[in-house]
Amino acid sequence: MMKNVHWTRWLAAAAALLLGYAVCYALALRPASDISIHATWAAEGDFRDLTTFVHHGAHPLWHVLVALALRAGLPLYAAAALITALCKAAEVWLLGSLSARLLGRDGWLASVGGLVGGLVSALWVPWVNPTVYLGAGSPNPWHSPTQTAAMVLMLLCVPLTAQSVDTFRRRLPEEGARANISWGQAALLAVLLGLSLLAKPTFLQAFLPAACLYFLSLWIRKPRNTPYILRMLAAAAPAILLMIGQYLFYFGIIVPSQGQMALQVTWEKADEVAVSVLLTRAFPIFVLCTCMERETWRKPLYSLTLLMDAVSILEMLLLSETGRRASDGNFGWAMMGSALMLWAITLPVFLRRLAGGFNRRRAAAEGQPYLEDRPRAVKLRLGLGSALLLWHLASGVSYVVYLLTTGNAL
Repeated sequence: MMKNVHWTRWLAAAAALLLGYAVCYALALRPASDISIHATWAAEGDFRDLTTFVHHGAHPLWHVLVALALRAGLPLYAAAALITALCKAAEVWLLGSLSARLLGRDGWLASVGGLVGGLVSALWVPWVNPTVYLGAGSPNPWHSPTQTAAMVLMLLCVPLTAQSVDTFRRRLPEEGARANISWGQAALLAVLLGLSLLAKPTFLQAFLPAACLYFLSLWIRKPRNTPYILRMLAAAAPAILLMIGQYLFYFGIIVPSQGQMALQVTWEKADEVAVSVLLTRAFPIFVLCTCMERETWRKPLYSLTLLMDAVSILEMLLLSETGRRASDGNFGWAMMGSALMLWAITLPVFLRRLAGGFNRRRAAAEGQPYLEDRPRAVKLRLGLGSALLLWHLASGVSYVVYLLTTGNAL
């Protein structure tokens, strides 16, 4: 409920809005930037002829929103920056909301988690990724307005899908083989999946295969609950059809000049993918290896996210684009998006451990017994995790400063 939202969440979202507007407006003034190019496309849109919004691409959501802001009287670059900044604020809000849920309480710690999640970037290693983003990618690519919009929908779709599984599992002991979710929840998920495609199809490019694998496994283990699986399939069906249409557009069927998709595996590409995975996910990988409890691994949110991340990495490793879109790197967008989702589920785990460590130290200082079996190992784990987190955060801040103080777009 809105009335239960801690005030610090509003503060974090406001900070993201202001910073996002400053960065996006600066980028919009640079003709070669993604925001400037997409803003020009948005200005060409005409609500009397909706096909004008898909002349340049089959993901028009951000362009439609900018066109609406233009009709409200805003200048083009201000409208583009504002819509993108609002998406960034919504992303930080949702990251904070998910942090509160995973921490088990709302408050400043969850809000800090949301803001940090919206700022982190790949680890900056100057001889590998001299501008932070180039050479590694980022969970938070500030220059891409459509990716920012898609991340908002991702942070809604993945938790909602996981929640449907949780609801199904809770009802299962009471209703047996007839356990299911409501049609209302299924319809909401269908709408959000469709909107995510209209924002940018790269999220569902990884999530749909991952979800198919997850629900296939669930169906095999619980075959009597076919009605639930079919209802989830019905929720995903419109998005599947829309995505097929989008990829026909992008890969040489509807618009032949767009280019094609090809299977391509090389040692050079494998090396690039490995470096990107390591630099964008160093902290989440550390948390997964050192801080996770057995029960946490079994939660649907974690299973779906880890599957999505694995699928995105595999797609980036195996698939490439040819023709005019050869340099667009769209399979990399899926991998960057799944990196943000991985951050969203691992950062709260570490923050809970970190807060617990401080609480134990405070209790020990007050003379209460120290209950940790291996205090030195705990301190080392928290110290290393904190160092990695601060490195990611400092890299993200450096990237923002770079974008604000140079004339470059990446």
